[in-house]
Amino acid sequence: MILRRLSQSLKTQNWTAIWIEFILLVAGVFLGIQVANWNEDRQDVIRAQAYLNRINDNLNTDRITIQRREVLWKQVLDYGNQAIRYAETGELVDGSAWKTVVAFYQASQLWQWASTNTTYQELLNGGELGLIKDESLRAELSNYYTEGASKDADFIFNFQPEYRKIVRGLTPSTASKQIWSTCWKQPKADVQFLLPDCPSPMSEAEAQKILDVYMNDSKLLPELRFWIANQGVALQIMATNKVAVAAMLERMKEGRVP
Repeated sequence: MILRRLSQSLKTQNWTAIWIEFILLVAGVFLGIQVANWNEDRQDVIRAQAYLNRINDNLNTDRITIQRREVLWKQVLDYGNQAIRYAETGELVDGSAWKTVVAFYQASQLWQWASTNTTYQELLNGGELGLIKDESLRAELSNYYTEGASKDADFIFNFQPEYRKIVRGLTPSTASKQIWSTCWKQPKADVQFLLPDCPSPMSEAEAQKILDVYMNDSKLLPELRFWIANQGVALQIMATNKVAVAAMLERMKEGRVP
């Protein structure tokens, strides 16, 4: 319509009308571009919020799994230190050969961990991290997913100890079955814990024979030391991760992220 009027004005050389029609044409184009940009920005905000909601869910999942890993890993570390103390000094756990056998066995427990990073990887792979306008939050997410939950940390969190194979191969089935049935529980797929009180299925003399078998294996103690050292490092990294996750969740909770 505007173009037709502009064409007619040019034919009649009506310069006033020409300028008016030209200004209206430019204004219409400008407004059209602005509306398109506004719609695009609005869609970006909607997408960004959807991603942030998913990241919040991922971080909450990590918060829960970190807490559960910390509990079990600390138990494993305690059992491992008790077993090492016996191997180095001959001191039985609470004066009991059976409890010492339990310590050696429970020190082999593991519960691997990996961050729930699906949303962050989706943003990263799609080149859309810029949707998160908060630069400090982007930096925190990058640091968490590329450092605290990086491939290097992943090796520590998912390490398969040789000690696990050794001690379980040396433990009679009577003892291992008792430990699994009375000293360990997994009420749900994502929940497990070690029970402190484990009734013995054998005499103290029989339990001592198992300890003697452990001590006669030249690889057992060095591998146990290495595994327990690894668990100590894993707990330190996980403590840092827990602080980072809590801080990011608090930012989202307080609404400081658009």
